[in-house]
Amino acid sequence: MGDDAVQHGSKVSRRSLLAAAGAVTGGAALAGMPRAARAAGRSFDAEADVIVVGGGGAAFAAAVGAAQGGTRVLLLEKAPAIGGTTARSGGAYWIPNNHVMRREHGVRDPKDDAVKLMARLAYPSVYDPQSPDLGIGEFSHGLISKYFDLAPAVIERIERMGVLRSQIAELRPGQTATDGIEWTHPEYHAELAENKAPYGRTLHPTGAEGGGGGSLMTGLATYARRAGVRVLTGQHVVQLATNGKGEVVGVQVQTDRGDRLYRAKRAVVFGTGGFTQDRSKVMNYLKGPIFGGCAVPTNTGDFIDMATQLGARLGNMRNGFFVQHVLEQALANSSVVDDLWIPPGDAMIMVNRFGDRVASEKTPYNEHTQSHFVWDTTRSEYPNLVQFMVYDDTVANDPYQAYGMPFPRPGTRAPYVVSGATIGELAANVQTRLDRLRGRVAVNGAIGPDVRLDDGFADNLQRTIDRFNGFARAGRDDDFGRGSTPIQVSWGGPRRRGNSKNPSMYPLSPSGPYHCILIGGGTLDTNGGPVVDASGRVQHVNGRPIPGLYGAGNCVASLAGQAYWSAGGTLGPAITNGFTAGENAIGEPVKEV
Repeated sequence: MGDDAVQHGSKVSRRSLLAAAGAVTGGAALAGMPRAARAAGRSFDAEADVIVVGGGGAAFAAAVGAAQGGTRVLLLEKAPAIGGTTARSGGAYWIPNNHVMRREHGVRDPKDDAVKLMARLAYPSVYDPQSPDLGIGEFSHGLISKYFDLAPAVIERIERMGVLRSQIAELRPGQTATDGIEWTHPEYHAELAENKAPYGRTLHPTGAEGGGGGSLMTGLATYARRAGVRVLTGQHVVQLATNGKGEVVGVQVQTDRGDRLYRAKRAVVFGTGGFTQDRSKVMNYLKGPIFGGCAVPTNTGDFIDMATQLGARLGNMRNGFFVQHVLEQALANSSVVDDLWIPPGDAMIMVNRFGDRVASEKTPYNEHTQSHFVWDTTRSEYPNLVQFMVYDDTVANDPYQAYGMPFPRPGTRAPYVVSGATIGELAANVQTRLDRLRGRVAVNGAIGPDVRLDDGFADNLQRTIDRFNGFARAGRDDDFGRGSTPIQVSWGGPRRRGNSKNPSMYPLSPSGPYHCILIGGGTLDTNGGPVVDASGRVQHVNGRPIPGLYGAGNCVASLAGQAYWSAGGTLGPAITNGFTAGENAIGEPVKEV
């Protein structure tokens, strides 16, 4: 859809547009605001009541929320096509106390316990269940408490509007409470005392299993367009336009046909994703090193650059929704399509460069990935920067064990798999592969790591395997508790015949061949950025909202803190807060230019 799809205002020359972009914001409404695009007169290429920036789930939810009562909404997407990272996802959204679990399946989700669960996982270092704000502060507690209220209400509303229909992801199709519920997957933290509803919060669009992100985007985008939302692609928003009072009144955009200045009479809402694909931001903000992420290539944190020019307060910058990747895939393309959720295989371990296990291999991805970030204060290094996924030939040749990413299907080969007839030969071949990867530069600037296996790697790996095999025979992992939580059992893979004790573990074979895959840390996307309140308003460093500026999704500071609450923990808040921000944006007063 081209530029003629929106209502045009008065055209300006390229010279006058760039002059407006360089002007200094006047007025004293928000003292100390530095340079920003200043709208002068009627110098706009198009006009709408609300402008939404982004093309994924958060942005389209905002567009749906704003497109009510005849509101003119313009959506601008940087990429050539809509969808963003949402289209790559499974399409699940985590909604506490949702109407499906309550009405169709009779599952209760008490608010006090759910808020405690969210707070404990989001801010574990300060969590205090006895404190009125649970130790996390009034602002953060308010966001989480409000999310519990808003999320089910928003999902029910968009279902009534005909945007999409939801079903519980953990249920087999067609099940109801009356015919005996068979839950397929528990929540990632089902074992915690605060989790009184370990099944039922994760929803996905009806009929959307196995790639539901596309179905989710289809529902949101189809409704938005029917509601009159104008969608333009290839629109790189680079600057915010403000008036003399410091209110946001539009955006400056770069297109392949030149620069544009678009007027937003009421507000601008950002839903543009995180900064996974901006190497400088990744290195300066995140808590540990990553090599890539699921985020689409356009997720470079543009909103951070623009909002901070207006004095926005930043939050949660060190966190992301973390996931592991095959190192060689991330170095080939930092926008990784395949993620390593919970590694498959029972006769499989993951070790660091010394040949030591560092965590339960079946821990959910957000938690397991952070084991890559451990700093060794003695050696002054990240010993787990690259982890080595070692498995035997029984796993490689068993279709029930090699059932998912990153194992190639039995009888096929993958270029990132390193093999060896013995543990010693495997170690030598792994080092050769590391040498080949050293210094390789990825698309986003990530560099192949300078990692060398310790001289005693092979011997120590054999000792580690022997110790693990003892745990597997006993059915209990005394080091890391592998298979001790509901999600580790559920996602641990199928139970091998003769293994009645712990289906997530089985002894590795005493003889080769053995196989290894190099694993690096990554993200689904980052989730830090400008701080927003429960209405979606971006907060200035002075504690007041920046007039006319809203945000939702991974481009803003996540209310989940360091947590990934469970499957759908990214899209649940993105849809809820995106819709809420869009709806609140239309209540903004018209801004003068």
